[in-house]
Amino acid sequence: MNKIFLFAIVVLSLAGVISAQVAEAGGKAATIQFPGVSPKQTQQLKTAKLTTPIVLPTWLPEGFKLSKIEMKLARNVPIYDRSLKIIYEREISNGATQRFVLEAGFEGLGGLPYDATKTLKTQIGEIDLMYEPTDEDGNKIKNYAITEWFNVGKTAFHYIEDYEGEPEQPGRKMLSMADTEKLLRSLRRF
Repeated sequence: MNKIFLFAIVVLSLAGVISAQVAEAGGKAATIQFPGVSPKQTQQLKTAKLTTPIVLPTWLPEGFKLSKIEMKLARNVPIYDRSLKIIYEREISNGATQRFVLEAGFEGLGGLPYDATKTLKTQIGEIDLMYEPTDEDGNKIKNYAITEWFNVGKTAFHYIEDYEGEPEQPGRKMLSMADTEKLLRSLRRF
């Protein structure tokens, strides 16, 4: 009887150690699968994922990192007050920066007044990209890229090249269209 009890304790102890290693490996795997995301940010995103689906790029141009997660999510937060912005940035030559955001929309979403530059087929569905679109007067909107809303589960997301919504900020450089397309095609559910 004592041998069985002792054996059970040893097995449970080993199971606890293995479980901890698997959990740690899961955090590292998420960091590898979704580059630029720190272990702390992975935990934040796992918390957000309890309320809404999350989408992240599995490919980033060199130097990009998830710089900030702005979220107001909880089951008790009214849908019209919910928000989620996943902001990536990198510094490039001469102190210039590049930034994009993946933003979730929860209520009252409308379409954009721009024609799609390209429709991309991705693993999460089709995404309409407006890369330097033309405005209502036919003028090209320089240094601006955005996508139409696309669904990830029951949550709509879109990509915005410039987080502040000011297309001509000094010191801000756009990603190339090729990199933007590659990034969008790499989007996967977290």
